[in-house]
Parts: sequence; structure tokens; C-alpha cells
Amino acid sequence: MSAELHTSVRATAIRSAEWPENRIRGHSKSQSNNPIILLSACPRSGSNYLEALLSLHPQCRKSRFPEDFFLANSETLLQFCRSVADSWDDWWRPRLRGPSGLAAHIGTALLRFADLDPEEQGPVSDCRLMLRSPTTEGITAATTLFPNAHVVVLVRDGPATVESGRRSFGWPYEEAMLAWRHSVRHILSFLAGVDGRHCLLIRFEDLAADPAREVTRVIDFLGLDPMLYPFDRVDEIPVLGSSSFGRSNGERVHWDPIPKDPSFDPLTRARSWPRRRLRRFAWLAGEEQRRLGYPVHPVSPIGYVGNVVLDVVYGSCRAAIQIALLPLREPRLFSDRRRRYLSWRKMSRPGDAVQCALRNWRRSREA
Repeated sequence: MSAELHTSVRATAIRSAEWPENRIRGHSKSQSNNPIILLSACPRSGSNYLEALLSLHPQCRKSRFPEDFFLANSETLLQFCRSVADSWDDWWRPRLRGPSGLAAHIGTALLRFADLDPEEQGPVSDCRLMLRSPTTEGITAATTLFPNAHVVVLVRDGPATVESGRRSFGWPYEEAMLAWRHSVRHILSFLAGVDGRHCLLIRFEDLAADPAREVTRVIDFLGLDPMLYPFDRVDEIPVLGSSSFGRSNGERVHWDPIPKDPSFDPLTRARSWPRRRLRRFAWLAGEEQRRLGYPVHPVSPIGYVGNVVLDVVYGSCRAAIQIALLPLREPRLFSDRRRRYLSWRKMSRPGDAVQCALRNWRRSREA
């Protein structure tokens, strides 16, 4: 009797999985499920400019979010999928494609959530949705959550990125150099193992120097029709969020569009760097800089000794600050990767971190 009941339940479960109403709507190989994912090594790499260029193509459309961070926070989602799949019986887990099948359906739901309302956008059947995040955290989850996606990764010269972040958000040089190195290592590792048909690397300097040529590369990679692209409008794209152009003294960085003029030159951000800072960057991230095709400042034997001393000094300072902050830290249930991105935008000196921890401690005492 129990065997017959088990067989009946199994047949019912299989039929239920095949019923159309139990499938997520829109989960097909239509354009809506072939998103374009725009990632950059870190903020200040030019992802706003790349998105604006692609938005000129009638077969591309923006997400409702300027920056979605789906992949940056994907680890919790993937852990959920693995946990759920581990709870399934072995005889029906393969039919549901295990964790990857569940993750793909969640990815479809994320795309529907990010899409503009039909009343706002109009017909979208022939358009590709663009998701943009100025970080590569979670990039390895792209092919799991969005199996049909095309990933475009934008990188920028390391010193120029660090200097732009310094001017815009006050990034400390040392921490910004290390974070840029970490992100580029992540990108290079991902590119080494991914199918080249689904990921393309673009350098901001090439995009700024010859946008028409680089856009043609991207359009060809995405499989879009180049005849529909208005190349005559490329120079009309305004400047968005520049670290220096269009800002008065003391004015915070903003994303109001500003028309370009001949004085706009985003390729010279680190031209004023002293040689000691260039040597420090070469010591910390020279190999990654070189692998991306950028020039690297040479480090002399004396510079080698000096950088070893700086490694010890900065390492000791970091360790002392971390130990001092341990009693003031608030416990966290999840360690989502989004906090790593937020550290870019709110990156501050160690003293500011101490003040923030003290404020949290005082609030906990008052409560």
C-alpha cells in the first residue's frame, strides 16, 4: 500500500512541475531573459558613460534601478538555493535541476522586478534589459542567476581610478589601491574560467578615446543590429558624476548631466601623482596593472626596501585598529557583500571608523 501511495505522490509531483501555471511567467529565451550585465572593477570606472552609450541603441533599455547590486548580494541567494535543494529527495531533485534550476528562476524574478512597468516603457519584446553595478562582487554568480546573460566588464587605469575616488569620495590612497587590486584579480580569475562568448572586457581609456569603435565591439558581442545605432549622437552624451569637471570648489560630486567642452579630459586624473605614490601603486598592484595592458612605474632597489617598510607600518596600523574596534562592533547575522561596495562610497580614514563605532556604542548604552 505504501509503495502504491509513494508512486502516486511521485507521479503527481512530476505532473505538477510540468503544469504551465507552476512555471514563472516570462521564463523563456526571449529578449527579456537575455539581460546585459554591466559591471566595473569599482566605482569611478566609467560605467555610467558605457550605459549611456548603449542606451542609444533602440534594442537596449535601462533598468528601473540606476545600480541594482543583484550580483553583489547574490551569495545569500545562492546559499538559500543550495539549502533548499539539499532538502529535496534524490528522486526528483534532478528533474528540477538542483540549486542551479532554482537560482535561474530567482534570476528571472529579479529581471521582472528590475524591468520598467509597461506603462512607463511601452513594448519591450525586442529590447535587452541592462543591469548595472559599479562592482564585480558576486560576478561568478552571473551565469548561475542569469544563464543567458552577456556580461560586459569595464576597467580603468588603477592610479586614475584611485585619484578619481579620492577627489569624489575621499578614498584613502592605500586602501583604494588594495581594493582596486583585489577587484582586478577577481576579474582576471573570472575571465580565465568563463566562456568568452558571454563576457567582454572593455578599458575605459579605449572607450573614451574612440567611443564609436568600442561601442561597435560591444554591439557585435551582444548580437545587436549595428545599423540601428545612432553613431552621430555619441558626442551628445553629457558628463555624469565627474570627480572634477563641472564642480565648483567644495561642491560634492553629483550626477546632473553637464555638456562636454574641450577642457574635459578624464584620462589625466593621476598625472599629478608624485613618483613615490606611483612606486607605491606599482608595488601593490603593478602586476594587475600590467596584465590589463597599462604602463607600470618602475620600482628601484631602494624603493623595494621602502615599500617593505610601508607594508609593515600600514599592516600594523590596520591590525591595531581592528583590535581596538572589536568591543564596539555590532553582531551581524549575514555578511552580505553589499557592505564591501558601500565601503567604497563611504571609505574614510581609520579615525572616522572609530568615531562611527563609538556612536553605535553610545546608542546601544542609551537604549
